[in-house]
Amino acid sequence: MTTKTESIALAFGVFDGVHRGHQRLFQALQELARRCAARSAALFFDPSPKAVLAPENAPKILCSREEKIALLRQFGVEEQICYPFDRALAALSPQEFLERQIFAKYKVAAFCVGTEWRFGRNHCGDADLLRSLAAARGLPITVVPPLWYRGAPISSTRIRAALAAGQLSEAASMLGRPYSLQGVVSPGLGLAGKELHCPTANISNPEQQLPPYGVYVAWIRLAQEKQTHPGIIYIGDAPTIRGDQSQEVLIELHLFNFSGNLYGRAVSVQPLEFLRASQKFASSEELARQIATDLEQARTILTHHHPPPAN
Repeated sequence: MTTKTESIALAFGVFDGVHRGHQRLFQALQELARRCAARSAALFFDPSPKAVLAPENAPKILCSREEKIALLRQFGVEEQICYPFDRALAALSPQEFLERQIFAKYKVAAFCVGTEWRFGRNHCGDADLLRSLAAARGLPITVVPPLWYRGAPISSTRIRAALAAGQLSEAASMLGRPYSLQGVVSPGLGLAGKELHCPTANISNPEQQLPPYGVYVAWIRLAQEKQTHPGIIYIGDAPTIRGDQSQEVLIELHLFNFSGNLYGRAVSVQPLEFLRASQKFASSEELARQIATDLEQARTILTHHHPPPAN
């Protein structure tokens, strides 16, 4: 963990998804850190400013805090600073934020931000202001332009839109890796194994951006395991089982050739291919027959795919 005596080259951002644009910024950050003989550090706010200031309009997230930290490490950021965001912090001017929250706590040798970075009360601070404030202290700053893809800058907003439209390959192209969903296994209705002959594990992650409702072939990785399990995932409101009244999103996993207790375990799910849309069946028996077909199709599809490399 960074201390006040260690020099850091500091990047700011939300870094939702740690997409290719962020990765480009981290490359510039590491080069800046080398020039300044400092450690590279990325400060991200959690929860995101939008979730605090306008929760009713806050976008879904692309990755959990834990995955974000792991990805920052993967892309060479030496220090990952998860900074609590609240309304008191949002009320600070850009100058107050830097003086009270940054310079008072960290020994900053340089800054690295994107051209669209905004900070301080009402987002009134930008890269130009940061450049002038840093210059007053003799600190260098690198401002990184956005990375473009298909005629527009890569952004978390574009990736969320691609996922919502079911464009998994487009999302992966902008992320620089396949999209994955994280969660912790919790008890479910207990019907899938008994009535539908397909034991499932349920996870909940209401804050993460999901692809359209339906059944997907998937790779599933359990926390603290390098092995990836093949399986299927269902995302939807389970109208056959729960009727038309429930609005809660259900996420169910079925791992092939797996036995053991999954309750309480963290999992990461990578949807691989879309099998079919969620729908209401006339009976649980009809749903069970469809699930059997889903499993057979998924096994066939998986024979043409290699599992992702171990972390």
